[in-house]
Amino acid sequence: MHLTHPTPLRLRAAAAALACLVLAGCTRPAVLQPSSEQENPASSQDGAGESLPARFAIAVSEGSYNPYLDTNTLTEQVAGLLFEKLAVISPRMQLEMRLADSITSSGLTVTIQLRQGCTFADGTPITAQDVAASLLAAKASTFYSGRLANMADAQAVGSDTVVLTLVQPDSLFGYLLDLPILKAAETASQRPTPSGRYTYGRQDTTLVRNDRAPFPQEGPDTIWLTAVSDYAELVSQLAMGQISFYLAEESASSAVATSENYFRTNTLLFLGVNGASDNPLCATSQGRASLSAALSRTELSGRFASASPATGAINSLYSCVQGKQVISAEAETEDLPQAMAALGYTWDEASSLYRDQQGQPASVSILVCGSSADRVYAARLLQQQWAEAGIQATVTQADDFGAYLQMVQDRQFELYIGEMKLYNNIDLSPFWSGSARYGLSVTQQLLDAYTQMRADSSAAPAFEEVFAQQMPYIPLLWRGGVTVSNRRTSGVLSSVSDIYYSLAGLSVTGGSQDAE
Repeated sequence: MHLTHPTPLRLRAAAAALACLVLAGCTRPAVLQPSSEQENPASSQDGAGESLPARFAIAVSEGSYNPYLDTNTLTEQVAGLLFEKLAVISPRMQLEMRLADSITSSGLTVTIQLRQGCTFADGTPITAQDVAASLLAAKASTFYSGRLANMADAQAVGSDTVVLTLVQPDSLFGYLLDLPILKAAETASQRPTPSGRYTYGRQDTTLVRNDRAPFPQEGPDTIWLTAVSDYAELVSQLAMGQISFYLAEESASSAVATSENYFRTNTLLFLGVNGASDNPLCATSQGRASLSAALSRTELSGRFASASPATGAINSLYSCVQGKQVISAEAETEDLPQAMAALGYTWDEASSLYRDQQGQPASVSILVCGSSADRVYAARLLQQQWAEAGIQATVTQADDFGAYLQMVQDRQFELYIGEMKLYNNIDLSPFWSGSARYGLSVTQQLLDAYTQMRADSSAAPAFEEVFAQQMPYIPLLWRGGVTVSNRRTSGVLSSVSDIYYSLAGLSVTGGSQDAE
C-alpha cells in the first residue's frame, strides 16, 4: 500500500491482507539526521529546549490494550510487554519457547504442551483454557485472522495441553504462535490482566514491572506511555522528547530521528519471472537459473541499510534449511558460457555480450514501480551486474503502484521487482495461487515438494533443491525492519515477534531519573 499522507495507525482487514500478500509498491524514505549541534548524546533537552528526565517512553493507542479488539499496530506492539506468548522468534529467527514447553506439528494436529508454574500478574495460573480462548480470539480478530486462517479449531485438553486442528498440514505452524495469551474470561476486555514482563502502573501513563512475570528480564522499572493518533504525531512526539523509540512504517518519513536500528524479518525482495515469455532467459528453468547465477546477492545486500542475501525460498536463518540451501550468495559465472550456449547464445568478444544466432544480444526487461526509489535503485544494480556478465537489461518504470500492479496482473513484463511480507511460517502460497502468481511457471513437481515440506520441515532441503532447479521466481534479499530512537536512547533489541524483544541493554542518557 502506498501511503502518501499521514494516516491513523490502523491495520484493517484489507490492509492486513495487502501487507502480507500483495506486492509492496514503495518503501520508507531514509531518515534525516540531526544537524551537528544536535548530536551531543549527553544533552537532556528536547526540540523546545526543555530539560527532560532520563526515562524510556513509548507510543500507545489510547483506550485499549487488547490486541484482539484493536487493529492499531501500537496496541499489538505494547502487547509484547504486557502479555506473554506461547513462543517468540529471536533476532536470529530461531523459535524460542515461552509459555509453551513444546509445540509439535503432526499432520493436521498441533499439540502445545504448556510450561508449569506460569501465572498472570494477579497470581492466577495460566491454563490451557486461557491459551485456547486466546487463540480463538486471535483467529476471530481483524489483526491476526490472516495468519491463523489455517487453524480450524483450538481445544484445551486438561489444564496443560492445547490441541489445534489445521485445515492443511504445516510443520512450521509454531512460528505463528507468537501470540499474546489472555485470560479466557477477558479476551473481550479492553484492559486484560497482564501476563508479561510489565503490568499497568497506578497511572494510565505508565507500565511497571510485573513481579509475577513468567520470564522476567532486566530493563527499566517504569515505561512511560504517550498516546498518539497517527504516524505524523508519532514522529513529532519523538522530536519533542515525549517518546524514545518507535517502529518505522513503510512509506512514512521519519524526519527527526537520530538513530536507526534494524532487525531480521521475512520480507522478501524478489524478481517475478514471466514463464510464458518468448525470451528463453525467462521461459526456461535454465534461463532463470542463469539470471540468478550471474547475480551477487552479497553485493546487492551491501547496498541497502538492512538486508541479507536470499539464498532460497525459505529464510536461510531457519534451522530447517540453515547451511543446506543451494543458491549461492555470490555470483557463479564459471558455468555461464555452457548454460548460455544451451539457450542458443554465444559470447561476442567485441561487445562483451552474449548474442543469439541472429546477432541479437541476450537481454531482459525489468518492470519496477517508478515511485519506489528502493526498487528503481535495485533494478539499476541488477542491470549493472548482468551487464558485467554479458546480459543486457532495460528498466521499465511504471508511473505509480496502481499502474505497476496492473501491468503485473496483465503479465506485461519479463521480470518485475516485487516485495512480499511472508508470514513467519514461510507460507509460499501467494506465489503458487495468490497475489504473486502472475506469469510464474510453477510445476506439479515443485508443488509436490512444497507440500512435503509443509507436512515435514525435514523435507525443506529437498524442496530447496527443486526450487533452485526450476526457479519460478528469483529470490534476491531479505529486507529488515527499522526502529527509530531519539539521540538519548539505545540498546533496545527487536525481533520480528516483538520490537521490545529485550530491554536488558537499554540505556537512556541525560536528565534525571523519573519516578512513577
